[in-house]
Amino acid sequence: MPSAPDFRLYHGNALDVLAELLAGELRNVPPGTSLLEPDTILIPQPSMRRWLQATLAERHGIAANLRFLTPGEFVGEVLAANLPGHDDARTIEPSRLVWRLYAVLQDPASRSAAPVAATLDRYLDGPDRALRAWSLARALADVFTKYQAWRRDWLLAWDRGVDRDDWQAELWRRATRGIAHRAQAIDRFLRAFDGADAPAPRGLPARIFAFACLNVSPDVLRVMTAAARGATVHFYLPTPTRKYWGDLVTLRERLGTDADDPLDGGENPLLAAWGRAGRDFIATLFSYEIVAPREIEAYADPRPRGLLQRLQLDILERRPAQGGTLAVATIERDCTLQVHACHTRAREVEVLHDQLRALFEDDPTLEARDVAVMTPDINLYAPAIAAVFGGAHGGARFIPYTVADESSLSASPVADLVLRILGLDRARLTSNEVLDLIALPPLMRRFDLDAESIDRVRGWASAAGARWGLDAAHRARLGAPAEDGFTWRFALDRLLLGHAAGDDADIAGVAPWPDLEGHALDALDALIELLAVIERAVREVSNAHTPADWQAVLTTTLEALLPPNPGDAADARARDRVFGEIDAFGRAAAEAGLGDTLPADVVRAHFAARFAEPDARQPFLAGGVTFCRMVPMRLIPFRVIGLLGLNDRDFPRQEPSPVLNRLAAALDTPGRRRRGDRSVRDDDRFLFLQLLTAASDVLYL
Repeated sequence: MPSAPDFRLYHGNALDVLAELLAGELRNVPPGTSLLEPDTILIPQPSMRRWLQATLAERHGIAANLRFLTPGEFVGEVLAANLPGHDDARTIEPSRLVWRLYAVLQDPASRSAAPVAATLDRYLDGPDRALRAWSLARALADVFTKYQAWRRDWLLAWDRGVDRDDWQAELWRRATRGIAHRAQAIDRFLRAFDGADAPAPRGLPARIFAFACLNVSPDVLRVMTAAARGATVHFYLPTPTRKYWGDLVTLRERLGTDADDPLDGGENPLLAAWGRAGRDFIATLFSYEIVAPREIEAYADPRPRGLLQRLQLDILERRPAQGGTLAVATIERDCTLQVHACHTRAREVEVLHDQLRALFEDDPTLEARDVAVMTPDINLYAPAIAAVFGGAHGGARFIPYTVADESSLSASPVADLVLRILGLDRARLTSNEVLDLIALPPLMRRFDLDAESIDRVRGWASAAGARWGLDAAHRARLGAPAEDGFTWRFALDRLLLGHAAGDDADIAGVAPWPDLEGHALDALDALIELLAVIERAVREVSNAHTPADWQAVLTTTLEALLPPNPGDAADARARDRVFGEIDAFGRAAAEAGLGDTLPADVVRAHFAARFAEPDARQPFLAGGVTFCRMVPMRLIPFRVIGLLGLNDRDFPRQEPSPVLNRLAAALDTPGRRRRGDRSVRDDDRFLFLQLLTAASDVLYL
């Protein structure tokens, strides 16, 4: 007889209390289980792993033999262990789906299909149709990935040929023809293992811990419930209130009713305004439709201190504001909740630095590692953070800090070099463009140049008349008259003839420039070699190539321009990641079966997007004040939490276009929105609510 799921739900308002419960449970080894068998812990994002490891190590003295997986990775392992012939690595991933969709959008037969042509012809027509096709393919790949998580039934119906007049359905069928996808695998798994009489899945550890995974889809929750028949699932749920709030009615929903006073619903206004995303998950989890958990409660009352803790207590009890109105003088003395309005990002960071200094001076027990500062886009604030916090280094006002989530390649000269190479087909190659290129640190090491040499070459190029263009042919390709005058060829001829002749007498119509310094010709040799590499690269990137050929072109050109050995560890990491991205590009395109040629602007757009993505391997909680992005489910507790960049349209974020993303279109359509449907604005509001409850001492806005 099949066993009932053993799904244990621990819910509380303090993440550190839930972590204590997890630490205690890890000590209890299940009977018949080897002490050397690793425990599996599911986490919503990598930053949670770092915090959880530190918390467990503090409790036990060590945190080892733990496997941290995202819920998606765990589902992939479960599917592979229980579905014959299933290989999760062979299912279509977003990186491969982009190129398959691009190939479909570039295929005349696919473009001519009635639903596709009627919707997309006007958008895809034009001189930049390839770049438009890639941009649309990238957006659609992201949308289809969301459909796999939240609209499995749509995709399965499309696979069966339903909605033949739907352009998205037609593109999906053509892009996934002959390839398995995750929605199919989850459907097969749930039909086999979801149900009261279903057998227990195979290949599972004795117990599974899921910590703070509030953002999982109903399908992932069903897989975890099925897994609870073969393993004990410990699910740790942080929630801002101890009361059941799956029946929460938001202000917007009350405004749509016939209530006499929709503004007075007897509800906590903050929970009602910001809790919709969490409410849907609570309703799903406690509805007993998917899982019947065994509940363990663990709540902690906030310490009475100030306005912030008063708000937290009202949310915890799910009640409207209690007590009388606070006096202005009382609020002015209360530093637990601070709101600052600043006119620039730099000023925001300056005020933050001053206020943190004041907090540290007022409370000697407060340390820099107890502070986290978040912003919707860390890349926009990184320069100001480096200037203000880094500028105080070595002085009495210095506050230790680390920046996480920043793209490790956003300021990498190697990544910049790749994008410059791919932009050579349209570059005018002015004197500044070429000389700025050779002034990149890797190229200076490659050609053994220093700042003085760069200045010398800059002076030579200006005096010899280098203005723009490699030569007459290059100018002609850019639509200018085919003239050599004031090109790089013109300037090099003058420099070399001047060095050879030693005077400025005309030679075959060329006026030599004889003022070269004989002992400094190594810099001229470097310039000549660089221009030769650029000339070859211009010829290559001016033509379309297959992904494999682009991989070879980029690798060869970079190897010609970069020094044999990296300058330091950071340079080595950046170089490894750039070459890794080039290899991944070729591999993804090959796995997608893309044999078409790609123009340079498409390849450049692909790498620009990849290089801008945050690096999950960057340090988080590495000491000092932690600066990071505001991302859903980042609810790690700190004594002080600061939020920068809370500007209109920046936070909460705007919903994606409903023309492409039908999940966004369903959010405000009666009868189409389903419980648990994700909304980026609701996710951001719920994140704000979580951060408000996670700050134990001060919330700085």
